[in-house]
Amino acid sequence: MAEENDDNEQGGRTAANAAMKRIAEKELREIRKRQRRKRMIVFGLSFSLLFLAIFGSLFTIKSNLDLSRNMVRSPEVRILGYDGALLETIKGHYSQDVSLTTLPERVQNVFVAATDPTFFDHLGVSGADVARMFSTENAPGSTITMKVARSFFKTKDSGPGRHIQEFLVALWLEWSFSKKTILRSYLERAYVGRGIFGISAASRLWYGGPAERMTLHQAAVLAAAISDPETFSPLFYPRETAEEANKILARLAQYKFIEADRVSALTLLEPKLDVQYEENVLSGYVVDMVLEEVADIVGYSSRDIDVLTSIDWKIQNLAQEIVPEIAELRFKPRGASQTGLLSISPEGRIRALIGGLNYSPFQRNRVTDVRHSPGRMIKIATYYYALNENSDPAQWVRDNRMAVGGWRPINPDHDYMGMISLREAFVRDVNTVPTNLADHFGLLNVRQYAHNIGIKSPLSSDIRTVVGLDPVTISDVTAIHALPQNSGKPPQMTLINRVSYTGDNSTPPVYQRVEEVQEKRLTDEGIQASYVLFASVTDPQVRLDRPFAGYGTVAGGRTDAWYVGFSSDLITTVWAGNDNRSQMDVRGEVELASLWRLFMLEAHDGLPIRSMVRASSERRRAGDGVKDLWKMGQVDSANGQ
Repeated sequence: MAEENDDNEQGGRTAANAAMKRIAEKELREIRKRQRRKRMIVFGLSFSLLFLAIFGSLFTIKSNLDLSRNMVRSPEVRILGYDGALLETIKGHYSQDVSLTTLPERVQNVFVAATDPTFFDHLGVSGADVARMFSTENAPGSTITMKVARSFFKTKDSGPGRHIQEFLVALWLEWSFSKKTILRSYLERAYVGRGIFGISAASRLWYGGPAERMTLHQAAVLAAAISDPETFSPLFYPRETAEEANKILARLAQYKFIEADRVSALTLLEPKLDVQYEENVLSGYVVDMVLEEVADIVGYSSRDIDVLTSIDWKIQNLAQEIVPEIAELRFKPRGASQTGLLSISPEGRIRALIGGLNYSPFQRNRVTDVRHSPGRMIKIATYYYALNENSDPAQWVRDNRMAVGGWRPINPDHDYMGMISLREAFVRDVNTVPTNLADHFGLLNVRQYAHNIGIKSPLSSDIRTVVGLDPVTISDVTAIHALPQNSGKPPQMTLINRVSYTGDNSTPPVYQRVEEVQEKRLTDEGIQASYVLFASVTDPQVRLDRPFAGYGTVAGGRTDAWYVGFSSDLITTVWAGNDNRSQMDVRGEVELASLWRLFMLEAHDGLPIRSMVRASSERRRAGDGVKDLWKMGQVDSANGQ
């Protein structure tokens, strides 16, 4: 009986365990079912969001692409004055007509070997392009297809989101078009430099003939320029560009596009150029600046472009007439072969620019691209810094030959007074005071301050920064002297107010100048004190019909002469010297002062006479950061944006 009870008890436990197991399995099935439903919901939502993201991205990409191609003619760039008046129409800088049926294959292979030797074998992207999607670098993709994809976007961007879009467009291009079609787009759209896009436009402008007649070395020169338009410009750096072109030809042989024994016969020491350019009504230096800035803003285009500049044609024409005339009569006999002039409004809009005498495409713009010895012109930055700390221009400062950082400054008159007022130190143009001030406040602080108020050129980490031995540009000198007139804020130096497509009034402009938010770098008290300094060095014989200040100097051991001055409406700098840095006998306070005075008298014709402080206050109240307030309301609001 006991054994029977044990069997029944054991059977009961087995049945109970089986029942519990069935219940557990059922609950587990229910849990798994709920988990599957949750996963399905999550998967469905994720798939929907991914689909919407891809659809939105594709829609965004499609709306931001410009796949148009104008086969009729190359688009024109219309350069307009500040008031909308047409100043110049530039043609032929955008290639529209590259045909691979007429362009020899050996020429095509030059650009492939230079940029993407495996172009005909890969799928349009590389591992570097995948990594690029997670970076913010501004460089184009590594393959020809990626570069073409980037060129189709209407607006520029360098964020990861744009890199992903470019990656997708590159894959779409490889799926939809042949390699030859992609290569043709690359040869039409690649930026060559100097505002030129594509090899056919570059060939016509640089070689005087169609791309079909280019030699292999000429094609290699263009390929080098495309890889780095600034470093390998055949106009400015012919030997360096030719050397890079020779390397590209060697690469052509390396990838079996030509026979290796032909390379030595194709290499040259300098490019063979036959540059075509017209004498424009507007200064060629201004035209070059506009084209290069538009190239950076718009990129490749198949549509006509309107560029509203800040140029006042009356003032620009005045400068183009009197600067060469006076330079020929008064500067060249004294040994100065070149002259530059820059005139800006206090907020930084350029009204007139002369980048040198007798424009040539082989010469750099001496206002923006060439650095000159400034002498006392740059010392004002240190005085500004001191006036921010103590706005009394009569404050006493040290005038002795105390060594600073291993340098012992020497005054031009070899006179040292021990102590001197800040105002007298500026008048005498001593070297000891800015050096001692920089040592007191911190040389690196003063150097950074100089950059903050408008000096774009590199500066040394020693006293050369504050005594005028570091070369700077004319635009640098003009910018720092605009500081008081711009309410103590650095001017935003620009030439272009707006860029838009011709006849397109339905969409916003491609670019609109907007005043940047700037930190005040000179206090109101410092502004008033700086006027005292400038008044102290202004020659009373240099007379205008309105309040003004100005002064001149000779620097670099008589290699550079300067005169800079400002009124309520214009800050103007004039420079004279030689490209080879040879000495001359032009005096800033005499010959250049007379040119500056003649220009400023005519440039202000018709402008109201206002005190400099009052004009600055009026601009501050009326400005909205967008409109060009030149001539205070005389501009048609439709054209003055």
